[in-house]
Amino acid sequence: MLVKEMADEIRLRRVQVASPRIPTSTEILPIGHEWIYRFQKRHPELKTCYSRQLESNRAKEATPENIQAWFDAFRTRLIERKYELDNMYNMDETGFGVGTTQSTRIIVDSTQKSNWKVTAGKQEWITAFECVNAAGKALSPMVIFKAQNTNSAWIPKDTPQSWQFSTSTNGWTSNSHGLEWLKRVFEPESKKVSGDRPRLLIMDGHSSHITGSFIAFCIEKDIDLLILPPHCSHLLQPLDIAVYGPMKRYHALEVDRYSRAGVKRIQRAEWVELFQNIRKKALNSSNIKAGWRGAGLELSSRWTELRQANQTFNKALADNDSLASPTRRYAKRMTRLVESQNAEIALLRKQLADAQEVIETRKKRTKGKRVKLQGQFVFSSEEVLKMVREAEEKPKEKKPRGRPRKRPIEELEEETEEEEPDSSSSDLELELDECVARRTRSHREN
Repeated sequence: MLVKEMADEIRLRRVQVASPRIPTSTEILPIGHEWIYRFQKRHPELKTCYSRQLESNRAKEATPENIQAWFDAFRTRLIERKYELDNMYNMDETGFGVGTTQSTRIIVDSTQKSNWKVTAGKQEWITAFECVNAAGKALSPMVIFKAQNTNSAWIPKDTPQSWQFSTSTNGWTSNSHGLEWLKRVFEPESKKVSGDRPRLLIMDGHSSHITGSFIAFCIEKDIDLLILPPHCSHLLQPLDIAVYGPMKRYHALEVDRYSRAGVKRIQRAEWVELFQNIRKKALNSSNIKAGWRGAGLELSSRWTELRQANQTFNKALADNDSLASPTRRYAKRMTRLVESQNAEIALLRKQLADAQEVIETRKKRTKGKRVKLQGQFVFSSEEVLKMVREAEEKPKEKKPRGRPRKRPIEELEEETEEEEPDSSSSDLELELDECVARRTRSHREN
């Protein structure tokens, strides 16, 4: 466990600081099995949870500098245009794999060794455009099916008339879909609420949103666009923060309901009815407002500043007198801060050491061309190593002229930008090829 590994590293650093003569290679007894539980009891402000995967691009681009710059732009537009809550919108699309579900907690017989549940399986991909404002209201959706043309049989009679339906060859969105949504859904529905007041539309930088026609229409209709920083929607987009997560869970529950009924394939009309049900549960005012609040887009959101130590505390320490109660409390806070900084430094040193170890290990590996061995189905590491040693020990021979004969080994180019090998390395490769060929023939004869 990472926590125990880091705790051991901090303990070792403390021992080395207290006793500098102790060598850095000294090993200490590992932390006990129950330590992590006692650690949690000592720190009730901490909790355990399951980590979620995050793409490396998101982790790399979601820097404090990029986020701060975006918030500065948001507040600047907010001051200049004085948007009201019901005129600040966030739009994004989300996809659904029809027939797919999620893992859920269930109760089964304790004697059973398996806990599978039968599902219809993924059938097709359906995309939906959603848009919500900071007042907690949602606009009508646009649903995109995977088909050439829209069929009226897919749309139940009780479907709201304001809903929009379209098709594409793969069920994904496109530039034309984004523009049609802007004209058919956002402009008429948001205009009824805003009147002549300015409107703000926050979106990610997907190519289907940011096109010349899309931007030109927004300028014509006095719609202000604010584009999220790349790979930061998981932190700054209200729909991603508190709406789409519950919507996907409700979708999985509805799919499970069809599976329990023995339905092997969910029809598109059934899916539209299913989608109506999950929108009522997920797109409620509470979730929408929580998304805006979680993204830090409330009008009262402000960044906090770090407190600095004052000169009075330093003077009290220099006087060598007994400290007053407020000073003692401040000293405890400072001590915790110093311990926290020391722990952080120890962890950073460990991270740096691990990175250097990986780099040094890669440098020690032998460089050369990769080869594909033919004529034998399986090669052991010992056989390959023996071939290499025989080729290295064999005296160099003059490189033959003319067209080389066909060999049971095929050279593969190295996927690194390295200089071309000299003639000596080429001779060694040729000797290795001949060695492999001889051993391959001997295997066939045996």
